[in-house]
Amino acid sequence: MSKQLTCRAISATITTLAAAVIWSPTASADVIFSNLPTVLPGNQASIGYQATGTSEMGDHIQFAGGARNLTSATVTMSNWALASTYSSSASGYEKTLTFNIYQYLDDTGPGPLIASKTITTLIPWRPEADGVNCSGTTRWYSVQDKQCYNGLGFNVTFDFSGLGVVLPDDIVFGLAFNTQSYGANPTGTGGPSNSLNYALVGDPNDPITAEPSTGTDVDPDSWFWKTANGGKWLTNEDNANKFAPDAGWSGWGTPAVAFEAVPEPTALSLFGLALAGLAISRRRKLL
Repeated sequence: MSKQLTCRAISATITTLAAAVIWSPTASADVIFSNLPTVLPGNQASIGYQATGTSEMGDHIQFAGGARNLTSATVTMSNWALASTYSSSASGYEKTLTFNIYQYLDDTGPGPLIASKTITTLIPWRPEADGVNCSGTTRWYSVQDKQCYNGLGFNVTFDFSGLGVVLPDDIVFGLAFNTQSYGANPTGTGGPSNSLNYALVGDPNDPITAEPSTGTDVDPDSWFWKTANGGKWLTNEDNANKFAPDAGWSGWGTPAVAFEAVPEPTALSLFGLALAGLAISRRRKLL
């Protein structure tokens, strides 16, 4: 093979690689924050939105690693509603949930909204009561955990891929949804969402560590919480109906969440453009 043909082959290969880098549709996502257990238990401690007058709950967290182009956020929830209560033959019911991401400015409240994703997802019914293994109660029995539970734990993922959301190193997040009496638009009627809760990680009654496996819970003693029942639930009752931090919750656990991200596309594009430039330079030398 002639030197000219060899150079052309190398040039073509470099160009192909450059195009692949620039236009690669997917990249492996990194977990940049997670306090979710490796194996999801049958249920976890949780906060009921209707029961506590909650509209939104979240936390102030710091991410690990360097990837900041958000691909997904996952929360763990707990449903206490049974199909038999609502004469349902379906596997669950549909519910609209919103996941908000805010800048962190200070401890008076969240900063400007960075991104928000609203989805309608299937909420699975919790299993019916087990009168044999959980006699004398209305709880169901988890064979995996060998334990009785009132609610069913499950994960919900919000897909942010392709939206170009670039995260700072620390943020405030919040999970929001409507119940009969609370939320941005209360439903005004009873229903299974009155029994839908946001799961917590690290409650002393749960065998799950409160420490994130990835990333940092900036203040494990506080949550960001918007509740109408400030006098009953908040340490600082002046923050009723405000999405603001509230301290004194280290013995209760923290909201269960995980974030995944990929490197910012600009870094990959610059590398791809460098390869493309090298290919063009080689071609010019051959002409």
